[in-house]
Amino acid sequence: IVRWAAEQGWRGNKPPITISFTPKRKRVRPAFERWEYCKLWRTLCKRIKTARDVRTRKSRELLRSYVLVLANSGIRTGEANNLNVRDVHPFTDEKGRKNFRLVVRGKTGERDAILRSVAAKRLDKYLTKRRKEDPDDLLFVMPDGSKIITLIDQLNAALRGAGVERSSFNEKYTVYSLRHFYAVNTLRNGVGVFEVARNMGTSVQMIQEYYGRQATPAVFATRLGD
Repeated sequence: IVRWAAEQGWRGNKPPITISFTPKRKRVRPAFERWEYCKLWRTLCKRIKTARDVRTRKSRELLRSYVLVLANSGIRTGEANNLNVRDVHPFTDEKGRKNFRLVVRGKTGERDAILRSVAAKRLDKYLTKRRKEDPDDLLFVMPDGSKIITLIDQLNAALRGAGVERSSFNEKYTVYSLRHFYAVNTLRNGVGVFEVARNMGTSVQMIQEYYGRQATPAVFATRLGD
């Protein structure tokens, strides 16, 4: 409109108006490197053994199981917090591996989320314990039986103990970094973008925009290294 007004001579001798637009750069969300996650996991296990009392031990066991599921399924924290014991279903995959299907409910509605098989044995132990305690309750509850609000304080303590509080770009790791770790790790393992997006309850576009540059599949990395 301004240009048209200038062409009609309505702006007189005023200088032309120029407008530039710089799109906001999409921030790549911090995700644990595999070695960082391994350090965190070892620290979580160690902290359980050194717990000073029963309540502290239960709290740390909860955090370890919580981290396990989020890092190996990609579900959101809200979905994990609302997951019921009866929402966890065992099955055997085509390779003969025992695994679990999680029926989660989140902002994209209800969906199935498949756990990575490497985490199935640990989840099976935790699930057996929760079924004995209360088969109709939430999967993850605080030591006093209440619903989880946040575990960020406990996670921060474990991250400090592991020495992996921040990424190499000095970005603070959070509970949500476990979801990002799942996305990057699964893509690097060669799982298709569509399958990853479906399991995480998000779009293919989101996966490509936020995780694609960080996740070179191993087969491509091998070729690029030749």
